[in-house]
Amino acid sequence: MRVAVVDMGTNSTRLLVGEIEDGRVRELERRSRVTRLGRGVDLSAQLCTDAIDEVCAVVREYIEVYEGLGAEHVIAIATSAVRDAANADAFVAELRERFMLDARILDGEEEARLTYRGATWDRFSEIETLV
Repeated sequence: MRVAVVDMGTNSTRLLVGEIEDGRVRELERRSRVTRLGRGVDLSAQLCTDAIDEVCAVVREYIEVYEGLGAEHVIAIATSAVRDAANADAFVAELRERFMLDARILDGEEEARLTYRGATWDRFSEIETLV
């Protein structure tokens, strides 16, 4: 199965498209763009319009990439900046309206766990049993 993951983080928007076979992921495409979605969130508690527009422009590009690669399943996630923003729901609704993406906002614990697993997934197979 081909899966695409779009990760909208505080500083970058990332794409990973992979083929999943027998529990293994074969990377087909990986991209990352600095979008700074979290700029100003600590001061204003809001995602700024310019940052939202920049992320949406990158997401539009990523959709073309993963559709071209035949992704059958798409996962969209948002992390810390969106979690902390008072207008997070409006951002998620905009992604749904513009792109039919149902982004899920990760809580801090899940974000940390997934970050760790992503950083170590192919390096130490015995770590799987610890997490």
